[in-house]
Amino acid sequence: MLNKFIELCTTEKIFPVQKIVVAVSGGADSLALADLLNRSKQKFNLEICIAHFEHGLRGKDSLDDAIFVENFAKSLNLKFFCESGNVKNFAAENKISVETAARVLRYEFLAKVRKSLNFDAITLAHHANDQAETVLLRLLRGSTSTGLSAMQFLTPSPYGLLIRPLLRFKKSELENYCTARKILPRIDATNFETVATRNKIRLELLPALEKFNPAIVETLCRFAETSAAETDFINLQVEKIYPAVVKNGKILREEFLKIHKALQREVIKKFIAEVTGGVKDFGFVHFENVRKVLTNNLAGVELPNNFRADLKRGKLSISKNFS
Repeated sequence: MLNKFIELCTTEKIFPVQKIVVAVSGGADSLALADLLNRSKQKFNLEICIAHFEHGLRGKDSLDDAIFVENFAKSLNLKFFCESGNVKNFAAENKISVETAARVLRYEFLAKVRKSLNFDAITLAHHANDQAETVLLRLLRGSTSTGLSAMQFLTPSPYGLLIRPLLRFKKSELENYCTARKILPRIDATNFETVATRNKIRLELLPALEKFNPAIVETLCRFAETSAAETDFINLQVEKIYPAVVKNGKILREEFLKIHKALQREVIKKFIAEVTGGVKDFGFVHFENVRKVLTNNLAGVELPNNFRADLKRGKLSISKNFS
């Protein structure tokens, strides 16, 4: 598996940088990642450290996870960084799910470690099964084709460059690797609870789909990679045409009608992001409603967060609706 890992990282140019923080939870995925990186660090001229965020969600088990990962880091002779957080309080204060709160606090901690060391990137242990679950999750939530590109090997983010070298490795491969290397992972019992939607996908939907296609994980991962490449191409086209379609903070209907429908939606998405500050609360229906305003020469349409799109004299603008 080490040879496969090195070959993949070399072929896909996964390490454009050398100083990386490795996020390790104590599960098989992240332990395998840390061990593979440690064994290949000379090949890629890497300087690595291990970081663990203790979520405080599982009492003594969470504390034991932190101690376990610290001892694992010591066994590899790697620097170790750890921080605890009150995820439940953060979730309640910000009115978000515990799962989202845990992710936000974890990434903020990883970014803090990266910045304090002046490192280049954060490396995460997302694997092929995670990728397949993400595609299904986004599909169920009504994502467009561009949203189904899911995770990529290299992703710029507010936290720094995120590197995911394991996206072509199945979870079973990582578990087998740990067994072969005599690494005994920690078990998070919450992963087997079917409360969270992602867990339901992992424990119920994917196994059901495997009855129709035993290679469903690989199929969904190929779909994600293909979608990512197509999304990159579409984004390049949008960047080329955008200055002609959008001027002085407005979409010019005459120019908009000249472009392909696929590009029309992405131009609208980019435009809304610029005007409102992001598209987190906007979905396909909203982008399509704005597109219909432009194509059918309608007066306008209401949008989330009290925004409204108005078409006047061939120019579409978005503003806050204070009425």
